[in-house]
Amino acid sequence: RVYLSLCLCPYPQAELGLNEHHQNEVINYMRFARFKRGLCLKTVDSCFQDLKDSRLVEETFTVDEVIDMLDGLQTVVHSEVESELINTTYTNVLLLRQLFSQAEKWYLKLQTDVSELENRELLEQVAEFEKSEFTSSNKKPSADLIKPKLAPLNEGGSELLNKVRTCL
Repeated sequence: RVYLSLCLCPYPQAELGLNEHHQNEVINYMRFARFKRGLCLKTVDSCFQDLKDSRLVEETFTVDEVIDMLDGLQTVVHSEVESELINTTYTNVLLLRQLFSQAEKWYLKLQTDVSELENRELLEQVAEFEKSEFTSSNKKPSADLIKPKLAPLNEGGSELLNKVRTCL
């Protein structure tokens, strides 16, 4: 979870407990993550296909030959998956960096609760949300398919302050 140290006007909450804008940002990230996951799975599939095409040309193999092939496959798959996991970690760090940079421009301090990242109940909620968002029968038409990038918030602090005052 990410906590804000400043409480602004309440916004209507969507399915994930976020306002609609933030939920759309989550959906865009999930779309990106699903694409990357698909690429990783294709890479693993190609490792197996390469083994089939290059090494499985004889009718029979000795136990040592099979062990050698499986060891080689394990090494290749291990390397590919490790590389993808490292890349995913770096991608998540860049995402957090973007969020924290935006918050710092407004003198906000965000906090994360890393223990929540392995909460099975919350993970299942996210899985259900992903399922509902990305299955074709439940697919909602989205006006956000091509989203323009927002410029960083550099000015307009007085406008935000006025909004906060009106909320109080």
